[in-house]
Amino acid sequence: MSSSGPPPGLDLTETKVPSLVSGFVITWVFALTSVGLRVKARQLARNEIWWDDWIIIISLLFSAAFMFDVTCYMTINGGFGKHVWATEDGLRVYFTGLFIAEYLYTISIVLVKWAILAFYWRIFSAARQTRLAIYVLFGITCAWGIAVLLVSTLQCLPVSAFWLRFDADAGLTPSDYTCGVDVRLFFIANAIPNIITDILLLLIPIPGIWSLQLRKTQKMALVGIFTLGLFVTAVSCIRLYYVVAIDFADPDTTWLLTEEMMWTGIEVNVGTICACLPSLKPILNLVLHGRADYSTKRATGNNSGIMTVGGSADPIKRDGGQARSASGMGTSKHQVSEDTHPLSGTLTDHDLDNWTEHGSQDLELDQRNKTPDGRKPEQPA
Repeated sequence: MSSSGPPPGLDLTETKVPSLVSGFVITWVFALTSVGLRVKARQLARNEIWWDDWIIIISLLFSAAFMFDVTCYMTINGGFGKHVWATEDGLRVYFTGLFIAEYLYTISIVLVKWAILAFYWRIFSAARQTRLAIYVLFGITCAWGIAVLLVSTLQCLPVSAFWLRFDADAGLTPSDYTCGVDVRLFFIANAIPNIITDILLLLIPIPGIWSLQLRKTQKMALVGIFTLGLFVTAVSCIRLYYVVAIDFADPDTTWLLTEEMMWTGIEVNVGTICACLPSLKPILNLVLHGRADYSTKRATGNNSGIMTVGGSADPIKRDGGQARSASGMGTSKHQVSEDTHPLSGTLTDHDLDNWTEHGSQDLELDQRNKTPDGRKPEQPA
């Protein structure tokens, strides 16, 4: 691969390892912190750990393995982050680690997307269109992940040739294996659908938020909360830029792929952070106001400006700490849990806590008295 020798004047002692390691480790520590705070927020809210929480925890473990593979195995033993001519003996280790990294990255990012979809299910699944969108995007994400893993596995036949072709002791000749995948196109085909699914993830909650009977500024604020995932999309675009910029014909692969790999790790970790942010309101309340169930609700003398939450025209009133429908009116089938949803309870023109109302603890649909499809049964007249 590098038998032609290094270009004249190339400094074989220079390294990108510090930036590679710092990019992975710093963002992973923030991801770990955000997951820990997410779990703590659930405890403060007295809510059980749900599927979305477990999925993001598992994703964090895979991203930790991804980080270890790249920053320890590939760099220390495989020469990643250095010029290939300085580490030719480590090429087998490097390509073995690269093969593993492709698996760990794909599984990690798919789990992050699953966690976000599970979170949406917990919040918005009462709306039929939202459920359908979640199903479709879940299927797309699964199909993308399976396709990436299949191509990663079968890019060389036999599979072990992906790393053994760089091991002189293996004695492989070009006639012993086939590596027919265009690596450049594979990386691009991997990145673009990933960005598209990121954008689709941002769009899913918008119709549900926009259908709420709130002022436009309030809707915009809520949409802004859920579009924090744009940070992940931005990182994915940066990663795509480095993929496109790589000259895959250049033999100095251990050097040229460093930035792309660093942004790949950052992408997974930033995705984990953004997936956790919507669940951290109790922590924010505790820090700013000294109590997790803090609410900015102010008492009002009348019901002017009251807005409903669940798509019904019936205003949700509050009496003695209990939510109930206005007299003579039924409960909306999309009514949201009074004590857990960010838009629960009575919203007035003068008051909207940007996350929670009436001591809300977390974003969650009312899990009580639901039919198997996630809807609330209609109340008798």
